[in-house]
Amino acid sequence: MLSLKLATSNIKKGFKSFAPFLMAAITMFVMIFVTASIAMSPSIEKIRGGSSLAQLMGFALVVLAIFALLILIYSYRFLQLQRSREFGLYDILGFGKSRIAGVAFLELILSYLITVIVGSLCGIAFAKFLYLVFINMIGGDYFNLAINPAAIGLVALLYLVFFLILMMIGVWIIWRSSSLDLLRESSKGEKEPRSNLFLAALALILLGAGYYIALTVQNPISALLRFFIAVLLVIFGTYLFYVSFTVWYLKKKKKRPSYYKPNNFITISSMLYRMKANAVGLANITILLSMTVVTVVVSLGIFVGTERLVSNQFPREAKVFSFDSERSSEEATKLTQKVAKEQSIKLSNLISFQSQEVEVKRATTTDDSHFVAGNGLSNLFSQSNYMVILTTRASLKALGNENLPPQNADEVLLSDRSTTKTQSISKIKSVQWFDRTYHVKKQLSTIKNVPTEESMSNMLLVFPNEESYKAALQSYNEMIKATQKDQAFEVSSTTRVLFDLQKNDEKKFAAAFKSAVGKDSDLSLYYRSDAMQSQRSQIGSFVFVGFVLGISFILGAALIIYYKQLSEGAQDKRSFKILQEVGLSKVEVQTTIKSQVRMIFFLPLVITVCHFAGAYLMIEKMIMLFGITDRTIILIISLGTIALLAAVYYLIYKATSRVYYKIVER
Repeated sequence: MLSLKLATSNIKKGFKSFAPFLMAAITMFVMIFVTASIAMSPSIEKIRGGSSLAQLMGFALVVLAIFALLILIYSYRFLQLQRSREFGLYDILGFGKSRIAGVAFLELILSYLITVIVGSLCGIAFAKFLYLVFINMIGGDYFNLAINPAAIGLVALLYLVFFLILMMIGVWIIWRSSSLDLLRESSKGEKEPRSNLFLAALALILLGAGYYIALTVQNPISALLRFFIAVLLVIFGTYLFYVSFTVWYLKKKKKRPSYYKPNNFITISSMLYRMKANAVGLANITILLSMTVVTVVVSLGIFVGTERLVSNQFPREAKVFSFDSERSSEEATKLTQKVAKEQSIKLSNLISFQSQEVEVKRATTTDDSHFVAGNGLSNLFSQSNYMVILTTRASLKALGNENLPPQNADEVLLSDRSTTKTQSISKIKSVQWFDRTYHVKKQLSTIKNVPTEESMSNMLLVFPNEESYKAALQSYNEMIKATQKDQAFEVSSTTRVLFDLQKNDEKKFAAAFKSAVGKDSDLSLYYRSDAMQSQRSQIGSFVFVGFVLGISFILGAALIIYYKQLSEGAQDKRSFKILQEVGLSKVEVQTTIKSQVRMIFFLPLVITVCHFAGAYLMIEKMIMLFGITDRTIILIISLGTIALLAAVYYLIYKATSRVYYKIVER
């Protein structure tokens, strides 16, 4: 009973010490609760793409559970350090380590109850808010998130396991420390770390190797293991960079004459003596910031690029699609018009055309002005791989491109659709399409209304007539049969009829069209609005999980920064008090404090930008796997995300640095 009263009294009277730990515990509880409640909610079954969201939220739950445990251990270790003097006094007064461990256990039980109650209430509200964000993202219409009681039980049980782990850590610290050790723990300073040139060099080697692997990976699917190795190298290199390279650099600055200036002397000395403690915290912050940037950029890149992807596929609201190479554009157009006329539905902007997108490998030549379609297929992300749209002059004119120059039988028109300089075709004067060579009549600078089923095409090749167009497809099929053998596939011309119609006529036209063409017809009808909804449903879950993880990572970084300011403020307070007593003015102390805080605080942001720059090409390829190939959009999103992160990071800096200043200043 005495232990329970003492534990309750300790939390009430020492709430200032317990508050940061409770804040960290509740914050991570809320994030885990959000993932669990959405994944396990019966409402998920009623929305399109709900099953995918539930699976991805399950994956996010595992990631956040591991992440939350690390944050809890970090924050509880800080709490134990702050209260070590109190535990030492208990031991001297005869409490005994068993009784002290019992008090610590009861404190954790009370903290656990507070976390579960407050975290559940906040989690329910936040889960409903994020669910509304997800519904709006996918364009859904079911806005009520039902909370499954099992989600609360699951997270509460998970946190019970976490707190038991914290209890074992606390008991181990109390049990192995003497009374004198506990009394001195909170005031014990860091020894000057030894500089290790080998480890400093190893840090740069690991970072360089990680960057090199990420920059040279061509296919993110087949090279996923290589990229994972690159991530591990960068993580280990980051820790070694802070532990060894920064110490080596500070010791080198210590040998310069400028070291003996008051501001430099105090800043460099204090950073050097505490770099052991700083190193792990700074590395953790850097890794969390890097994870935040990557998840947000990938998520936003996919989400923003979705609308453009669908727009590339649907220049008009509706599309009638046929794979039958024998069906002409005129036949498909007449059938579409007939169905509309029978149902008294008005169609507008109707156009039809033939085209096919094929994948070819550009053979290596010494002449950049000559494009040679080589035998075999290349890696999807190889610079020699080209996605080529084949079409006819008549089809291009039907799409509204009127000002086309006249063509002979051996002439083609080209349009450069590549987004990289290395795959630019602007210099090409002739095209060798397997068994036949064509002269490039003109490079078309602008074309309009050309839809693509995939948006990864590099060039548009326009043949003078349908005969040349089908001959080019035949040559391609013969190459595929010769090189791919058992895996050979044959492509045929596809016919598309594009048109607009009123939204309220879509269901009526779809039913009539299905009845008119029959079950076994090669003709299919698609709507842009349905495609957009389907695309958002497919990627919405992925984007939403990235959004949740991004929030969790930045919150984790903010918590670690807050703890760093608290711990470093307590350590620096004594040092700056002595400096003022020996004659350093208050203005000089404040200048020194700001210089030190800025140097330590913004270093992780700089390293994060370097890490992201090294991984940028790989991130770009990951986004391209979803069909988003507009590199300009990806670059704008990346720069915007870094700018936003820097702004948020600065706000965290301003908020937490006040805590540091209040502790340090007299």
